Amino acid sequence: MSPEEDVVALLKDTGASLALTLPCDKVKALHYLIAREFRHVPLTREEEGVGIAAGAALAGEKPVMLVQTSGIGNMINALASLTKLYELPLFILISWRGVYKEAIVAQKPMGMFVPRLLKALEIDFVEVQEREDIPKIAEAASIAFEESRIAAALLSPKVWEGSDFEMPRWEGEDRTVARRSFEGKEATAKHTRFEILAGIREELRGKVVVSNLGVPSKELYHVLHQRSNFYMLGSMGMATSIGLGIALGTRKEVVVIDGDGSLLMNAGCLATVSEMAPRNLTILAMDNAAYGSTGNQPTATMRSADLAMLARAMGIENASRASTPEEVVEAMHRGDAPRFVHVVTKPGNARVSNIPLSPEDIKANVMGFLRDED
Repeated sequence: MSPEEDVVALLKDTGASLALTLPCDKVKALHYLIAREFRHVPLTREEEGVGIAAGAALAGEKPVMLVQTSGIGNMINALASLTKLYELPLFILISWRGVYKEAIVAQKPMGMFVPRLLKALEIDFVEVQEREDIPKIAEAASIAFEESRIAAALLSPKVWEGSDFEMPRWEGEDRTVARRSFEGKEATAKHTRFEILAGIREELRGKVVVSNLGVPSKELYHVLHQRSNFYMLGSMGMATSIGLGIALGTRKEVVVIDGDGSLLMNAGCLATVSEMAPRNLTILAMDNAAYGSTGNQPTATMRSADLAMLARAMGIENASRASTPEEVVEAMHRGDAPRFVHVVTKPGNARVSNIPLSPEDIKANVMGFLRDED
C-alpha cells in the first residue's frame, strides 16, 4: 500500500468516524482518500472545523481533522476555549509545512512555531518524519479518542516521497461554473483566471492591486508586474481585508483580486467593506469553484454558494457578475465604489514561474508607491 493508504487504514482502526478537512498541496492524495473513505465535511476555515468537531463529539463521534500548519494558528482560541475546556476528543493530522524542502517562504514561520504552540497548549503530538513513523499516528489518535483529549500528528512532506498512489482527477475537474440568475443575467465560465487577468491588464495598470496568495499572485506578476502590486505569499482569506486597510489609508484606487476559497474562509470581511464603504475599492472575486493552488479540490461555489448574492446580502450594493474581460472592465467603471465583481471563471492554472521577490521587496515597492503624491 501507499503511505497515504497506510494512514487511512490506521485511522479506521482507531475508530475515527468523521473527517473534517481543508486542502494542502503536500497531502492532496491523503485528502482525497480521507474524503472518499470517511464521512467527510469540507471546511471553509479551520476554526469552523473545531466547532463542528466539538458538536460531533458531543453526539458520540470520533472526529479527525486534516489541516496544514498555518491552519493551527486559526484554531488556537477554539481549541483552548472549546475543545480543551469541555474535554472533548479531537485528533488533528497536520501537514507540516515550512520545514522540509519548503519553497514558500510564508510557510516557514508557522512550520517552526507549531511544535512550540502545541506544547504551550499542552496538546500531545507525534512527529511523523519518515514513512516508518506512520504507526505513531495510531498512538496519538488513541490518546485523543480513549482519553477524550486533543492530540495531533505532524506529517512531514518526506513521508509521501516515493508514493505510488495515483490520485484520480477530482469529479467535475473540467467543470465550468454556472451561477443562478443575478439581476436577470446568467454567467457561465468562458475564460480561466489567467485569461481574465491578461484581458484587464490595462485596467489594473497604475492602481494598487492586492492579489490572493499562490498561483493568482504568480499569474498577476506574469501579466503585469508593477511596484503597486501587493503579492500575498501567505495568510489565506486576508486579500480583501488587506485591500480594505490600504483603501482606508490612501486616495489611490485599490483593486483586490480575491478567490472563492479565500472569500468563503473570511466572508465577514464583506460586511466590514460595506460598513466602511471606501470609495476607492474594487473587489474582483475570481470564482473557479476550486482550491486551484492545492490540487483543484472543489469549493462550495461549485454547487451552492453564490458570491454575488453574498456580497449584496452583506450590504455591498454595487455587486455584479461578469465572465469576460470586457464585462469585468465595464463593471469596474459602473456606479460608485465599493464595487464587488463576481468573476465566473474556468478552473485551471497558467504555467508561470515563481515571483522573484522577497516579502521585504514587495513591502518596499507598495509602500513607496503609496508614499508618492497622487
